[in-house]
Amino acid sequence: MSEQPGQGDDGTGREFAPATGGPAGPDGGPDRSGWRALWLGGGALLLTPFFFPVGLFLGIAALVVGIRARRRAGRRRVGAPGAVGGIVLGAIGLAMASFWFAVTAFLWTELNGYQTCLTSANTTTDEKNCRDRYFTDIEKKLNLPAGSMSRYGDMF
Repeated sequence: MSEQPGQGDDGTGREFAPATGGPAGPDGGPDRSGWRALWLGGGALLLTPFFFPVGLFLGIAALVVGIRARRRAGRRRVGAPGAVGGIVLGAIGLAMASFWFAVTAFLWTELNGYQTCLTSANTTTDEKNCRDRYFTDIEKKLNLPAGSMSRYGDMF
């Protein structure tokens, strides 16, 4: 049995070294959490157009994980592959999600009224009336030319 601290016998007669804590490999290889940041940043970028709250949280997570991976890799003097890409993608996804969050908050009353109007509409004529009424309100609030929202009717 070895006299060094942290080593001992695992009951089978073999000596072992305890696992090192942290994401770096046992040989002091690259910090693998950079890849996690890259996946989170990519997820933020891809999910933001469909569901921006998820993109917001994934963007923040990508930034935190990427920055922590870079700092940890710097202290250990190892690489952190994917960390910079994760930080960049997370920042872009976070910026996009923040923009959509701000637009939704700014247009909340119009979008909410439009959705309420659509749920009570029974015919396509009723749906067109909802579009005409609320798209005009959105155009006024955003200072857009009259009729410019009509091409985006299917998106809402």
